[in-house]
Formats: sequence, C-alpha cells, structure tokens
Amino acid sequence: MPTSPSSRPRIVAAAVAGNFVEWYDFAIYGYFSAVLAKVFFPESAGFVGLLATLAIFAAAFVLRPVGALVFGHLGDRHGRRWVLAVVILMMAIATALIGVLPTYGQVGALAPVALTILRLVQGFSAGGEFGGAASLLFESADHRRRGLMGSAQPASIVAALAVSAGLGTALTSVMSEEFLHGFGWRIPFLLSLPLGLAGWYIRRRIDESPAFTELQATGTVEEAPIKEVFRSSWRMIIAGTAAIVSWTAGGYVTLQFLPTFFEGVLKRPISQGLTASLVGLSAYAVFVVLGGWLSDRFARWKVMLAGAVLLAVLAVPGYQLLIAGTTVSIGAAVLLFAAALGLVAGPTPALLSELAPDGVRTSFLSIVYAVANAAFGGVAPYIVVALVSSTGSLLAPAYYLVVLQVVAVAGLVAVGVHQRNRARRPSPQAARSSSPVHHD
Repeated sequence: MPTSPSSRPRIVAAAVAGNFVEWYDFAIYGYFSAVLAKVFFPESAGFVGLLATLAIFAAAFVLRPVGALVFGHLGDRHGRRWVLAVVILMMAIATALIGVLPTYGQVGALAPVALTILRLVQGFSAGGEFGGAASLLFESADHRRRGLMGSAQPASIVAALAVSAGLGTALTSVMSEEFLHGFGWRIPFLLSLPLGLAGWYIRRRIDESPAFTELQATGTVEEAPIKEVFRSSWRMIIAGTAAIVSWTAGGYVTLQFLPTFFEGVLKRPISQGLTASLVGLSAYAVFVVLGGWLSDRFARWKVMLAGAVLLAVLAVPGYQLLIAGTTVSIGAAVLLFAAALGLVAGPTPALLSELAPDGVRTSFLSIVYAVANAAFGGVAPYIVVALVSSTGSLLAPAYYLVVLQVVAVAGLVAVGVHQRNRARRPSPQAARSSSPVHHD
C-alpha cells in the first residue's frame, strides 16, 4: 500500500531528525580536530599532531563499509525502521563517550587509543545510516517528487554540519583558549546523548516503508541481500560509488575542511574557519533542496554532472579566494562551493535508489555510500594536509578536488548510459518498476 500523503511529513521528520543527529555526532570531531590534536597529541610538533588526529578521523571510515554490509543486510531482511533506530543509539553513545575521555596528559597513550576505538564505533554506525534513511524516503515518496523528498536526507546532513560548525563558532568565540582545551571541547560531544535519544524516539514511532511491507506480505524478502546485490548490481556499485565522489569527498575538501585549513594550515583563528563553514553550509542546505527539485524535472545524472563540472572549474579560484582571506573573498568562495555541491548532493539519494530493486535497496545504498566515503571522503582531509605539508602549496586541496571531479564525471556518465539503455529496453518488469525513468 502506498504511503498516504498525510504520513509523509512524519516519515521525512523521522529520517531528517535521526540523520541530523548521526551526522552532527560524526562531524563534530572534524570541526574540533585542531583542538583535539593538542589535547590527545600534545607532544607532536607542526603538522604531526594534526595529521595524527586526522588519521583517527579517517580510521572511522574504514569500518563504514563493514557497517554498510551488516546494516544493509539487516535493513533488507528486517526493515528500514529497525536499522535506523539501532544506528542512532550506537552513534550517540559513542560520541558522548568521546566527551568524557581522559586526555593524553592524564593517561598518556591510552587516550588516543580510546579515541580511535570510539571513532571506529562511530564509523560502524554511520555505515548503516544512509542506506536506511534514503530507502525509507524514496520508498515513501510520490514518484513525481522522489528527488525533492530524497534531498531531505543530504539536506539534513548539511544542516547537522552547519549546526556543529555554528556551535563550534560560538564556543571558540566566547571561550578562552585554556578553557577550550580543558573542558570546552567536551560540550558538543556530550550534547549528542540527549539529541540521540530524541531521534531514537521519533524513529520508533514511524511505520515501515511500503516497499518492505509488501516484500514481507508477499514472502519475497531477499534471503541473502548482500550476495544478491553483488551478483546482480556490481557494475552499478562501481559506477554509483564513483558518481557520488563529488558529494562525499567534495564536501570534506571544501566546506567541512575549512576549520582545519584555517587554523592548522593558514595559522588563522579556528573561529574564522568555523564561521566560513557555517555560512557555506547554511547556503549548501538550500542548494541541496534545489538540486533535488531540479532532478525531478531533468535527468538526475545530468544535474549532478553539471555540479561536478562546476566544482572542477571553481576548485583553484575558490581556494585562491579562501587564501586571500578577506570577508568578501571567503564569502564568495563558500557560496560558490555550496551551489556546486548542492547540485551533486540533492539528486543523489533518488538517483542511487533507482539503480537497485526493492529487495536489495538498503544494501546497495549502504555499500555505495560507505565505499565512496571510505575510499575518497574520510581520507580527504588527511590527504590534503599531507599534500600541503609535502609540497608547500596552499592550492593542494584544489588540485585534489579537481581529481575527485574527474572520477565523479566518469561514474555519472556510466550511470547515464545504464539508464538510457534500460529506458530503451522495454519489458514487463520495467513497466512494473516503481522507479521512474527520466527523459534524457
């Protein structure tokens, strides 16, 4: 039975609220990485402590594919709602525990070890978030509004990043450096527990998606969804992973990386980088929704392709504006990056959801998103800092951003070819498909 229009706002609220908490928890580490470097690696000089902190940030992405396999399987076997309730609790608890960790000065090397373990738990949890939330939104949406409704998922990620950046801006602006490095950095991590409990409560009160309910009613729930998705959709796993690199890695190299870039590389106040992130991310959330809306009117892969090309063109001049350091130049850079990122992020959930059948959709989405983040996104801050350190060039992040867009363009073209071929291959199964085919 299709989702009634009156229940869709509740489903969007559940996906958005939980997704917001998940990504607030995950992102706050990145925004405070420069502070954490001094707390957990105080004896490291120069870039060494920052790189060590970013390596722990990247370590969380190693377990994302593992979490994707586990939670993707569970989502296709037991339901989208069940997975979403579990992962939000796991993320909230791990994040809150980071907020009570002892520092290096208190327990020595045990402190970064404990930090790494909790980051791995965060990564495992995050592996199940995207697939569950995107499947729920896609399967509950009106087929004419799947791009727009699906854009709520990346928009909530951006909103979480913006709030964490805003909170970081407020804390670093009003706190003394001594208090920030003593107790202040713990506050945003501790806030995750009440936020997580609220998100869990909301998610427990929604209905399962119509697609999964029908699979249960007809006895066609996939017995081995992971095996089946690799058997039937391995080409689209590769193409889809490449296609979303503009979003998964591009956001880290541009807007989310700014606090680290400003304080750790440019040696400017971290509050300046956090403010730039906040402005850019706030605009980004609006452009994400615009990108989703456009993808209901034009081929989704073409909207994303336009965004990827725009990011490649803006990479070097955008970073030159950031380095110039004036209020106007920084504002222009983050707004331009936000516009391009919105075009690639907004259509992504609907685009990927249309590439997989109902029975393996959560597995497919979880795997593609987790691999794209693990292979390109999580390591992006580490790579660009290492490139700056080794080459001495402040434009190293821009060059890496261009490379990412080349990968994305190749993936998007492959997806576009696949969708054109499917549209030209009429069959009874295609006619019954719940996924609309866009006119190219």
